[in-house]
This record gives sequence, C-alpha cells and structure tokens, in this order.
Amino acid sequence: MTILQPFSISSLQFHESIIIPAFQDLVPETMPFTGTLGEFTLMDNVISKRDIIEIRRMKNILQRRDASCDLNYKKVAGTTNRRITVDELYAAAKHCKNEFYTGCLKDWRNQDPLFGNKILPWFRQAVMTDVASNAYFGDIERIDSPSEWSTNKYDGIFKWIAAYYAAGAIPENQGFSIPVRDLRTSPQTAVNVLQNLYDNQHPLMRSLPPAEKYFTVTQSVLDGYRKWLKNTGQADTIIANYANGVSISTFEGIPILVEPLWEPIMAEVYGGPNRNAAILTVRGNFVYGTDKTYGEMDGETGNGPDSTSLMVWYEKKDLSWYFQMFLKAGTQIALPEYVSFAVPEQ
Repeated sequence: MTILQPFSISSLQFHESIIIPAFQDLVPETMPFTGTLGEFTLMDNVISKRDIIEIRRMKNILQRRDASCDLNYKKVAGTTNRRITVDELYAAAKHCKNEFYTGCLKDWRNQDPLFGNKILPWFRQAVMTDVASNAYFGDIERIDSPSEWSTNKYDGIFKWIAAYYAAGAIPENQGFSIPVRDLRTSPQTAVNVLQNLYDNQHPLMRSLPPAEKYFTVTQSVLDGYRKWLKNTGQADTIIANYANGVSISTFEGIPILVEPLWEPIMAEVYGGPNRNAAILTVRGNFVYGTDKTYGEMDGETGNGPDSTSLMVWYEKKDLSWYFQMFLKAGTQIALPEYVSFAVPEQ
C-alpha cells in the first residue's frame, strides 16, 4: 500500500507565496484591490523582538568649517527603545469539503505539481484576511467567542493607537470620535472627519509632500465625501494608483485609501452598523513583523532553512482534508506622533 506524503512547502516558500503578496504595494493584473496592507513596512526577520529604527527627516545639518582639521558629526538617525514583538501562531484544521477544487484529490494522489499551484490561492486569501483583521483590530485580551473575524491573535494598530494616545505619545488634539451614523446620508460629517484629521496632523507632518502621507478610511467615509463633492458641484480629484485601473480619491492632495474590512469588523466589535474610522499617517509608519524562517522541523517548531510552514493531506477514513500552518506575527507603529485618528463614538 502506497503511503502518500502530505503536500508541504518550506517556511521561505510560504513567506514568498502567502505573506509577501498580502503586503505588496502594487496590485497584479490577476487580483483586485483587497486592502491597505501594502502601506505597512514588512519586517521579515523578527525572531522574538527587534528594535525599530526611526529615520526622521532632518534639518539644520549644515555647519561652518573652521580652520581646524576636526569635523563635528551631527547625529541624523538613531534607534529608540520602541520594539516590535511577534507571537507564534498556528492553524490546524479539518477542511470538511471534499475538494479544494474539482479534481484536487486525484492530483494529490498522483503527486501532480499543479496541486500546490491550485490550492495556494485558497490559503493565500484565508491568511490575508486573518492577517489584515488582526493587523488593525487585533487584541490578545479580547475573549475568544464565535466570530466571523479573527481579532485576538496579536495586538493590532488600533490597540497601539489607543495605548500611545493614553500615554501622550499621540497628542490629544490628534484623536477624536465619529458619530454613529451612515455617512453616506451625512456627507458633511464625512468631510468633517477628513478635515479634522488634516487640520490636526502633527506639525512636522505638514512639511511632508502629500504623496508621502495617506488616509485610511471606511468605505462610508469615502462615499460620504464623494457625495459631498457632487452635492457642492466640485470634481473628485483622482489619482491612478495602480496600473490595472484602481483609482484613488484625494483630500488636500493626500490619497484616500479604503480598508474594506473595517466596516464589517467594526459592526461586529462594536455591536452594530454605521461605525466608522479614519487614520492619517505617513507611508510605512505601520509595521508588520514576522519571521520568514519559522516553521515545523521534525515534530517541533523553530527557525531554520529546512522548516515547514504549511502541510496539507487527505484522510480517507473521514473523507476530509487536513492542514497545518505555522507563522509568527506582530505589529507596531514606528512614529506614533505621526498619527491622527478618528474612531467610532462610544
């Protein structure tokens, strides 16, 4: 009797085929725009903890040269004690559907190389959704309960914003709340949200070109803003952000990006519809950390070039597919003071 080996890919292959596509900053022709993770900085070598290096735009660095041979070197960049920490995650599930795609069992039994190419998109979409939901709304203190969304596997950006705002790292005037209402029917409120974020951005952010900053908003904020433009007879300023036709609206020249997961997740987290949020920050300010060498090795998890991050196999006894998946994940904000935010009114 032939014993079929599970389909598996190494941790490095898993990182390249599953994780990196979620954070790519260009949308390929074969894939629709799916979110804003492309604006994150991806750190792929965080085994446990790692310092984040702040590189700020500097000024006043020119000095007069005197007659001596000595040069006075000014410090232009340095590390802080802000660190990103990653948590070990895994997925071990029974996929009760008989097939990932038509003919997949036959391909697996024949060890057809096409099997891996055809099932990876299924895992890529599943992982991308969970990564995005936790990257923004993750809170490890949130109690596990039946939920459509994964939001308690590691701390996400909104939890970091709340912590930095409470500690004073984000100035008080840079945070405010949005009334609970459908902004599609209240376009002036949507404009006020964007205007407040813009007006209350950190003074050092004002000198940055608009292209180095971006808004992330719920779909309702953008819909309300576009309706306000139409109602007031103004044209929507559009920039072509992606080669395959995705168009981006702007406010004061700053791109407005919609995160499609925000509205449905906030409806679940806050217990009702019409919850909205918006953030203004600089590109790359949000950091996602992982370890591209982490996986399973000889029955244990660890780091190494021979580790395995994804295994898939079929059990004939219960006519089901099984898979195991291993990864590390965590988020952080490099420059909290470069964040203006609006969250749902409590």
